Amino acid sequence: MKWVVVGAGSAGCVVARRLVDVGHDVTLVECGPALTEGAVPPAIDGDDALAALAVAGRTQHGLQARRTAGSAATSYWRGRGVGGSSAVNGMVARWGSDDLYRSWGWGDLESLRRRVLLPTERPDTDELGRLDRLLLAGSPDASIVPLTRRRGRRITSAEAYLWPATGRIEVVTDEVVDRVLLDESGAATGIRLASGTDIAADRTVLCAGAIHTPAILLRSGIDVGVGTGLADHPAAGLVLKMRDRGRVSGLVTAVTIEDGPIQTTPLNHLGPDAPDDLAMLSVALLTPAAHSGTVRLASDDPSIHPLVDLDLLSSPDDVERLAGAVCRAIDLVDDGPIAKAVQAVYVDDVGTDVDVLAEPAALRSWLNESASGYVHAACSCADAVGSNGAVRGHQALDIADASVFPAIPDANLQLPVTLLAEHFVAAWIEQD
Repeated sequence: MKWVVVGAGSAGCVVARRLVDVGHDVTLVECGPALTEGAVPPAIDGDDALAALAVAGRTQHGLQARRTAGSAATSYWRGRGVGGSSAVNGMVARWGSDDLYRSWGWGDLESLRRRVLLPTERPDTDELGRLDRLLLAGSPDASIVPLTRRRGRRITSAEAYLWPATGRIEVVTDEVVDRVLLDESGAATGIRLASGTDIAADRTVLCAGAIHTPAILLRSGIDVGVGTGLADHPAAGLVLKMRDRGRVSGLVTAVTIEDGPIQTTPLNHLGPDAPDDLAMLSVALLTPAAHSGTVRLASDDPSIHPLVDLDLLSSPDDVERLAGAVCRAIDLVDDGPIAKAVQAVYVDDVGTDVDVLAEPAALRSWLNESASGYVHAACSCADAVGSNGAVRGHQALDIADASVFPAIPDANLQLPVTLLAEHFVAAWIEQD
């Protein structure tokens, strides 16, 4: 059977590899550049996620999203090119809640996790950054996190899944997908590229992510349940002016505090273009009630990014929970080893002192104006699919990416997305 898979990120690499392993003919189409063995940019091979994000062509240039009702649209990082976001993310390897996956009927989770080819390892203590160390010293709940690495090297989904199948998968790069081709019954017959080339297939799988998968569907005239329910993990950051100057490279994050639905994450440095005495403490809500964001077309032109409205903190409960987390983060910075190392705490990048948040109303207003997302877009096509990612009303068309999570997982998304792709593709193979 001939399959075409759209998107060579964390999901598409899994789907293509598993299908070709059982003898299917697979074409994998990616809008960005290749990522091949022996030709990986040093910044992607390294340990600094901010340096990886700066590699030309590896993120969706010009993509913007409105975070909250009180904010303007600003840049929204999404991975681009073979490997997708696995080539530029912070590498934090969290599985998420087993209870959530079981509620979706995912079956034997231990067996499913054993299928995942991405390695994980905990960094050595000598790799930790200054804020990592302070968090470990200042909070009994802080712990070193596993990262998607092997022997200190980032392992992308491309390296884990595609490279061992080199020569068996046709990988088409630097080609934007315009739309899915449909016959008179609505069944998928392949895809059309923005260049005008058609690729015929017996079955089409969209793995372009929670922003661009709905955009492709909308351009294809498929709009029932598409582009609604978009979610992200709402987050807020405190900028820390440190008393000493630190490295402006190395691991951005290697320690977190997991406190129920709240994840507290240090950013040891803010990149080579930021002052070397700045760091950040970020708090995020991993179980937001709000799933009310949207993805809409700005134009039918596939070269123009869609309009993205995350609508974070539209739930009063989310505002209260994130406000409480910010207060606890301020208390953490005000006490113990961290307090001795921090000269000042700001609520923005222009030096506004954290004291402006002293009143509850001011804190909530700041969150509504300034909260960001974790760049973990999800759930935007959950209402468009049935079991195992099949698009309702359209035979031979499936989705296997973060857009079809019924709810956003309570973890950083790379491993949950990989689990989803492994689960779906195993079901498709079993059905053949």
